Amino acid sequence: DVNDWSTSHVRVWALRLKGLDVSTADLLFEENICGPSLLLLDKSDLTERGVKLGPAKLIIHARDELIKLKSENPTRSSDKPGKPSKPYPFGRYHDTFRYVEGSVLDVPESGALDFIEPCHEYKGFYQTPDEAKLEKFTTEVIRFAAACMNSRTNGTIHFGIGDKPDYDHGQVVGVTVDDKEGYANELKSAIDGYFEYKHKDAAQMCIKPPRFV
Repeated sequence: DVNDWSTSHVRVWALRLKGLDVSTADLLFEENICGPSLLLLDKSDLTERGVKLGPAKLIIHARDELIKLKSENPTRSSDKPGKPSKPYPFGRYHDTFRYVEGSVLDVPESGALDFIEPCHEYKGFYQTPDEAKLEKFTTEVIRFAAACMNSRTNGTIHFGIGDKPDYDHGQVVGVTVDDKEGYANELKSAIDGYFEYKHKDAAQMCIKPPRFV
């Protein structure tokens, strides 16, 4: 329920709006805009505080869509934890599998336990500015993959997974990806750039392309 949102929750929501930059989301946070005050905002409140007309209209429109969605389906809330969910089956790349927004992955983040059981790591990614997402993605994947390879274990790093205080730990939040092929190509290039020549082939075999579920 939007009425329960904190200022941090509003900031995260704003960061997920396409066409809004970090400075605008930060302004909402600095002005202590929480859920109840978001519902009372009008366009002039924003423009008087330096928000350009375009972003101001985007915020008000998105807010109105939230209200409309709530009125049409009052029991649905993607920001509240839902049913437990299993992670995508490890090593099965052609399974028909989709995460449900709001569900909670029922495996904890863990380091290497043994050579069989895969470890998991969660990343929010929803607060990362669009212009920094590719670099953030490749850096985190390479770091995680190198740790797995050094430990001789399997693992999956999940992006778009929330954590406290805004969400339950492991809650599926999701992120918008417009260029899926671009992420796969950038990761392949990053592997070539980060690993020494003698380890590149092994790294390319071990680090699988991203799956968008």
